[in-house]
Amino acid sequence: MLILYGRGLIAEEYCRYLEARGRETEIVAFAVTKLDGQGETYCGRPCMEIQEALARYPGADVHLALQEKHHHEVISLLKDLGIVPKEIIGLHRMTELLGEQGIKEISAACPDLTVRRSPHDYSMLEIADKGYPGKKFTFYPMTQVPLSKEDLGHIREYLQEEELYVAMATSRKDARVSLENLPGFVHPVLGGAAGYEGPRSGEMEYDDEGDNISGYNHLYSELTVAYWLWQKAPRAKYLGLCHYRRHFVLTEEWKEAMAGERVDVLLTTPRLTFPNVHTFFAGLPVTTMDEMDYENMLRLMEQEDSGMARFSRDFLEEQIHFPNNMLIAKREIYLDYCRFMFAVLRGMQEKYEAEGIERPDRYLGHVGELLTTVYFAYHREKWRTGYLDYRLLNEI
Repeated sequence: MLILYGRGLIAEEYCRYLEARGRETEIVAFAVTKLDGQGETYCGRPCMEIQEALARYPGADVHLALQEKHHHEVISLLKDLGIVPKEIIGLHRMTELLGEQGIKEISAACPDLTVRRSPHDYSMLEIADKGYPGKKFTFYPMTQVPLSKEDLGHIREYLQEEELYVAMATSRKDARVSLENLPGFVHPVLGGAAGYEGPRSGEMEYDDEGDNISGYNHLYSELTVAYWLWQKAPRAKYLGLCHYRRHFVLTEEWKEAMAGERVDVLLTTPRLTFPNVHTFFAGLPVTTMDEMDYENMLRLMEQEDSGMARFSRDFLEEQIHFPNNMLIAKREIYLDYCRFMFAVLRGMQEKYEAEGIERPDRYLGHVGELLTTVYFAYHREKWRTGYLDYRLLNEI
């Protein structure tokens, strides 16, 4: 028989620890110095004052399970009662026990991970990927051990987090380019996959997975892949979009800046556009959008962010825009950018469909370039922004 002296986190975790070792039937009661209205049961067992517990269960061993600052007082009390505790468990010891258990569980289930006690904090475990020891996390074994299958899955998910995940929008209709020797952070994604009936390769992702707008690729162009990336939201510090023929020239300097999180957004090198961005996109025959699209865009922007809409009317009369809907941004920034952009684009699409107005291919992709431009220009003082060139690949 076993009496656990304590009532709180340490006592509860120690009880579970013993139960996991098949000793649940040994624990007959919890004991405290005074009940003081705390209730007569704890963790499904009787809870009583220590004198009553010893009288009810003569011969039971007593294990202390409470904070270290109370140990001396309780040990003295038990000595007066003629009892010497068989185990003395405090926060430090309980953390050690659960840490040992956590190390065994994770090591057995995830042999590709390294698990150890944190050298800086005794209360934490440190987990790292053996292949990438610099990528590590700590977690608190108290209350988190034992680990469920779901917990182990989360550990794997976070350790598989990438520094940078760039979706490369590809198209079955466009000229082919080589997918060989792509950087590890570039992931080809077939845009418009909803209309693709050919064989699917494990070397590529497809934008018709999950919540998607793949069927409207003829309207959104590469932005169906941007939408897929928004919904997929892979675990990476930075998310980005490039094209199958346009790849970022990502220098070591910018890679180091991202590794140190010293940059928030990387945009394509600004392009000078004459006579101004508004006229170039909506008034010249170089895109498939027109003045009606431009005004509807601004009206829908007003519903999302009136300040940005007012800013845009002036900014788009100037000569600067960021081309091709290509960018890299911190994960939370990229997700908010997509939330804003697709609220406007879906609003335009739904308005025209309700009114029976047909629009030409790619018009929403061109509207997206304006939304990308004004979203990041509007926030330019809020985020640390850099600019990247891109190289144009030859067709196969």
